[in-house]
Amino acid sequence: MLADIALIVTAAGVVAAVFGLRQSNRERLRQFEAMYVQRYWSILDQLSLDALSGSAGEDPNEADVKAIRAYLFLCEDELEMRGRGYIADTTYRIWANGALAQLQQPTFRAVWKQVLKEPTFPYEHLRALCSRSGPYDPLAAGFAWRWLRGLAGVGAF
Repeated sequence: MLADIALIVTAAGVVAAVFGLRQSNRERLRQFEAMYVQRYWSILDQLSLDALSGSAGEDPNEADVKAIRAYLFLCEDELEMRGRGYIADTTYRIWANGALAQLQQPTFRAVWKQVLKEPTFPYEHLRALCSRSGPYDPLAAGFAWRWLRGLAGVGAF
């Protein structure tokens, strides 16, 4: 009887430790993701009103080109970090859909087409995200690993 109680208490302690570690990972992920959100808004603040509204067309000014290139680097970095397990599932879906939508804007699309012709930086993940007809996720990990790392939420069941 006493051994059974000890076993139950031990099991409860292990479960509590796993959930505590998971929660700690989730908090760390949120702080990491917040840094990317801050970078995103900083880049958007650099864009002209014409670029933001889509009225700049396919002939952006130099400052807008620079900001859009920074945005493309940011997107590639986010996708790389997702592949390494630092971006949560729900955040990734929002960011991936947002990047695809942003690259449909005329000004962003024009700069992206120009960048695709340049051999200097491969944009491996961003190319894959844009070229797939279905969803693209650079993270190849099972649900259990993603859940323990805090990447998958309760709604992922």
